Amino acid sequence: MAIDHFVLSLCLILLFGRLLGEIFNRLNLPSVVGEILAGIIIGPTLFNWVSPHETLAVMAEFGVILLLFSIGCETSVKRLYQAGKSAFGVAILGIVLPAFTLGILAAVLLKQPLFTAIYFGSALTATSIGISVRVLAQANQSQTHEGNIILGAAVIDDIAGVILLSILFNFSASGELGLVATTLLIIKVVGFLLLSPPIARGLLYLFRALRPKGNQTGYEAIITIILISLFAWLAHALDAPALLGGFAVGLALSRQFVSPLSRYLKNPFPFTHQMETASKPLVDVFAPIFFVYVGISLDLSLIDFSGNGILILLLLAVIAIATKLAAGLAVTGAWGAKAVVGSAMVPRGEVGLVFAEMGLQMEVISPKLFSELVLIIALTTLAGPMLLKWALSIQNRGTKPHS
Repeated sequence: MAIDHFVLSLCLILLFGRLLGEIFNRLNLPSVVGEILAGIIIGPTLFNWVSPHETLAVMAEFGVILLLFSIGCETSVKRLYQAGKSAFGVAILGIVLPAFTLGILAAVLLKQPLFTAIYFGSALTATSIGISVRVLAQANQSQTHEGNIILGAAVIDDIAGVILLSILFNFSASGELGLVATTLLIIKVVGFLLLSPPIARGLLYLFRALRPKGNQTGYEAIITIILISLFAWLAHALDAPALLGGFAVGLALSRQFVSPLSRYLKNPFPFTHQMETASKPLVDVFAPIFFVYVGISLDLSLIDFSGNGILILLLLAVIAIATKLAAGLAVTGAWGAKAVVGSAMVPRGEVGLVFAEMGLQMEVISPKLFSELVLIIALTTLAGPMLLKWALSIQNRGTKPHS
């Protein structure tokens, strides 16, 4: 890509992504949907100012790695433990129901091959917890029992989604899904997830000791990018998605990092906090590039908007919402609590879009199916916050004392 074309494309992506994202945010709607809409506007679907290109795709993929790093920073293993069995039940139901139901429907209604149908169903398993957490925080419900279950289930959801993506990614590359090869891949991915955060944490102590004296602007940001790039490369070398490296480094920086060595080593919180703060502008710049690029990659002209076509898409979106709502049934207690947890699991958002984009790049899914998948993800992302607000209002009415 010529430099003049590149800088103009980058200008349009950042400008329209920020503008539409902020508009949606002020309307109390998910900003990621606004950023996808920005890509649709400036991409081939509408004005065709920016076209899909390898250079932009690499930038978008780096944006995903940084996005997963940000999610890792906010992930709490303690919260996962506190949530207990309910979180596992919600997560398992929220993975199995959409993958199984939507996979079958994709094979039958969309007439897709078996592996493509499995990939389609799997892409709609991961929850975008960031959207639901924002709604919970606004309602002062993020630290409640239901809030802990939601966060715990979302952590399991994300990790299971990444493992599932690794298996499908590997199968797409090799064309084989043997028992031994799959087991070995799961061991490698789980081993990477278990060992990488402590190793990255150990490197933090080294880099903290090597920090130059005085106020060296940019040191923390540079070290963060070095670690993210290193572990993203390691993840790719182990046949896992590179984004897993960003997630592992984020876990290492997490304020509630847990390790057997923690009792012997002083918590480097001031340094890790500075690293997280210094890298935030990078996440804010690169993550939206991914969502806008998803919109640029969309070609809505491929979607069948006739009577039957739109009905099938709406049916798939309703099923995608219903299967996540059903995950709330794993929660013990009142129906209000089940509704709150189920509603919070509905938005697919970031991780689902990562699935979709990688599927398109690996040619597992066609451009037409990619457009349909992104449209369904967008609908669940919009429906989730509205359902959660409704469920919270129902729960609040149910807990008010009778006069």
